[in-house]
Amino acid sequence: MSDLISVIVPIYRVEQYLHQCIQSIRNQTYKNLEIILVDDGSDDQCPQICDYYAHIDARIKVIHKKNGGVDSARKEGMLASSGKYIGYVDGDDWIETEMYARLHQYMHMYDVDVVESGVIDSWENRESIRTPYFNEGCYKDEIFVEIIESKLLYAGNFFEYGVPAYLWSKLFLKEKIQKYQMKSGIMNTLYDDTMVCLPSLAESKKLYITHECFYHYRVRINSLKRECRTTDIPNLFQCYHEFYERFKGTILCSKDNNQIKFYIMYWLLLHAPYAFDNIPEGVFLRQYGGIGIGDKIVLYGAGAAGIHLENYIGNVTDNSIVCWMDKNYKSLERILDVKNPEDIRQYEYDYIIISILRERAVRSARNDLINLGVPENKILWIDKRYIDNPDLLLSKVVYQDKSLV
Repeated sequence: MSDLISVIVPIYRVEQYLHQCIQSIRNQTYKNLEIILVDDGSDDQCPQICDYYAHIDARIKVIHKKNGGVDSARKEGMLASSGKYIGYVDGDDWIETEMYARLHQYMHMYDVDVVESGVIDSWENRESIRTPYFNEGCYKDEIFVEIIESKLLYAGNFFEYGVPAYLWSKLFLKEKIQKYQMKSGIMNTLYDDTMVCLPSLAESKKLYITHECFYHYRVRINSLKRECRTTDIPNLFQCYHEFYERFKGTILCSKDNNQIKFYIMYWLLLHAPYAFDNIPEGVFLRQYGGIGIGDKIVLYGAGAAGIHLENYIGNVTDNSIVCWMDKNYKSLERILDVKNPEDIRQYEYDYIIISILRERAVRSARNDLINLGVPENKILWIDKRYIDNPDLLLSKVVYQDKSLV
């Protein structure tokens, strides 16, 4: 345990979760930690909580800064770090006590620059685990290129990463992650995890993967990735080509490789479902094959994609959504107006849109709906043409008379 690990914690308006987060880091069995709490201008009790823990634990550094977003907070944390290795924990999450001991062990055992682990999705009343796509093991140099790089950003099923872009499920050699963490510009604000984590990994080509799960990701409806923004399209146009710059020299930039395009398509479907439409034509939701403005819709799925889609449809037409359903309605109904899918027979509708972006989960949802008596021709998901060729959908994205691709 001679190596110092710096753990960077960006913090903003998470006072009800912050004690659990900090305590889980303090309680690590790996004790040689530098815990950097970055108060990103939080206007609740987070600054005071940070200062309290700095007073009782000498391993803790506190940075108070003007609000600038999670990437700016991580940059400040990186500047203040002195560890050989870097870990990240978000202020509303928490980690298992063995996390950094185990990741550090793998780092040394296999002489790699990055160690990837699984994630525990934690709701108020249940948990589920997500293990990495690739098998457990060490991937270096030619083996990394052959196996990992060819599916790094897109594994082949829409939408599934080869290596999830999360910074917080990994341990990094500082000298490898620092270069991309400290790059300036809008890229790191819009796509901070993806554009920091994965380019550094592609450059390093030294990865160990474990299916052990240490990181508790707290699933919150009001989290940042569910926030509906109006600036996404101009920002994307501004920095689209930077994706290719950051992955220059890798398989992702070869002529016939569509990993980046699939990612952009996924990102737009998640954050900006309006990007593909020309409303005056009287048809919208082109990504689902096109729906008439007056058609009656049941929306199935109330995750991040469903929240953005429900918001967009509501802005286009007041009465198109006759019902919003989710299999996990019991844990969501206090926050969102979602119903039990088993009540589908009570509603009249033209189409059911599955507002889920993981193809495997969509197959399960489709089967559930068919078993509930829904005609298969009324169930819509992303048009297969676009899954086969992302250029067809991306070519519809226009801003100020310029096409994205």
